[in-house]
This record gives sequence, C-alpha cells and structure tokens, in this order.
Amino acid sequence: MRHAIFVIIYWCGSFLLIDALLLTALNKEGQELEFSLHASFINLPLVLAVVSFFRLATLKPGFLPKPSISVDFSDLSSNVRTKSTWVVCKSCSIFTSPLAKHCSICNGCLVKSRGHWVATGSCVGILNHKFLIQMLFWADVFAVYTLFVGLKQSSDTKGVVSTIVSLISFILLTYYIYQEIKYIQSSEEGVHVTLLHIFGRGNKLFWLFPCSSSVSSKPNVADM
Repeated sequence: MRHAIFVIIYWCGSFLLIDALLLTALNKEGQELEFSLHASFINLPLVLAVVSFFRLATLKPGFLPKPSISVDFSDLSSNVRTKSTWVVCKSCSIFTSPLAKHCSICNGCLVKSRGHWVATGSCVGILNHKFLIQMLFWADVFAVYTLFVGLKQSSDTKGVVSTIVSLISFILLTYYIYQEIKYIQSSEEGVHVTLLHIFGRGNKLFWLFPCSSSVSSKPNVADM
C-alpha cells in the first residue's frame, strides 16, 4: 500500500510540476496566443491520462465468479496448468481457464492477467487492460511534448527543470509501453486477436481514448 501511494504521488507530482513550470515559463507578455496553444496541447494528453488512470483503478478487471457453495477439491492436484485443459484453483474452488491466473492479493482468478498493479491497488486483466495501455500512451505523449517544449525554453531555469523531469518520465513510461508491446507480440493467440481482446471490437479510432466498449464486444469469459 505504501508503494502504491508513493507511485501515485510521484507521477502526479511530476506531471503537475512539469505543467506548472512550463506554463509559467511560457506565460510571457505578447505571446498570449502561443501560450494558449501550448496550454491546450500540454493539458489534453494529461487529462486523457488521468481519465484512463481513473477508469483503470475503478473498473473491475475480470475475475472469474466464485461458486455460492464451497466445493472441495482437496483430492485433486492444485493449480496444475496446461495450454489446452482447464484446471482447478483450490483457493477459489473453481475450474479455471489456462489463460487465467490467481492473484493472492485480490484472492481471485483473473482472465488474461497482467498482474497486480500497485499504483491502483488492483489487478489488470481482460476488462481494464486497455485503460492501462491508454494511460501509459497519453502520459508518454505528455512527457514527449513537454520535453520538446522544455528544450525550447532551456534558457529558463524552469524550462531546464521541466526538461529533466520530462526526460525521466519519458524513459520510464517508454519502458512500460515496451513491456506491453512485448506481451501483445508474444501472445499465442496472435497480435490481432489479442488486440481485439484488449480493446474490444469497436471502432479502432477509439482504441486510444478512455471510453467503454460494449459488453458484447469483449470475449466471453466462459470461452477463454
């Protein structure tokens, strides 16, 4: 929990610091139009990143439902997984897909789990994975743009500080995005199918915006 709070404070503090420093450095007399344009381009990806983070933190990730009556699987092997067969999760007392993993922190089996994400205090799975990618993407866009603007303001101390913080944020965010790309490319289902599972079957133009896909556009958990 302390780690999660630290991560949230770091990212929020970094982005707010960059935002404040750059807008202060750009707010010069006679450059009102340029200031307005930069303020819009800086804050748009920041707002989209924040909304994506909120959706990621509040949306259920896709845990498999537990039975209302406890089932005794004590005579069966525990959590032995293969690529083609369903197995038993003794902790949840259910049969699970080989594409599902048990999270000991959330105490549930999650379809297409990307692990427990400490910044939100919850898991990332089939139903909220898209918002993780969207948050990383828009936060990285924010870091790139502010890095570019900060370099142009390098004669100002505020611009220098903003550039350094933006560069650190860009490196970290790009690393996380690279991990997500590796995950998609290494999927046994293929890149196209994996993308459909993550973003749904809606219009591809909206894949990078934090809006919900219809329930029917998501793969059926029972079919996983």
